[in-house]
Amino acid sequence: MKYCWNCNHITPGEPSFCNACGRSYNVKLCPRQHPNPRSAEACSQCGSRDLSTPQPRVPFWAPVVEFLLSLVPGLILFALSVIALAALATAVAHSPQLLCSAVCLLIALGILWWVWSQIPAWIRRAISKLLRRRREGDGRKERRS
Repeated sequence: MKYCWNCNHITPGEPSFCNACGRSYNVKLCPRQHPNPRSAEACSQCGSRDLSTPQPRVPFWAPVVEFLLSLVPGLILFALSVIALAALATAVAHSPQLLCSAVCLLIALGILWWVWSQIPAWIRRAISKLLRRRREGDGRKERRS
């Protein structure tokens, strides 16, 4: 999967271009699909000047923030799961009537794990919205000058 920082869409697989906006991912490609650096004016292999437009540069901090924000809730959820399972095993061993409460707790933990697995998509959307607002704000400042 690749995330497009231009249009905020995710394209499955390992595509060369975004399915939504048509921009290439971090390189310029000629019609023959030769990869070229972002600064290239012509293809280094075939000489074609018809190069694709790459998506905007990914901020260096975006992957780090995404990783940290997805890691912290996961660690907290893991610790809570271990504590809950230990407490559950102890409680059920001492009082079998708590089995219904244990099942409810396990369902709640399952829902929390599912929510945690969805966090990276939320983070990508939040970061892309922040960057889009920032780009639009920079464009307005330039127009005023």
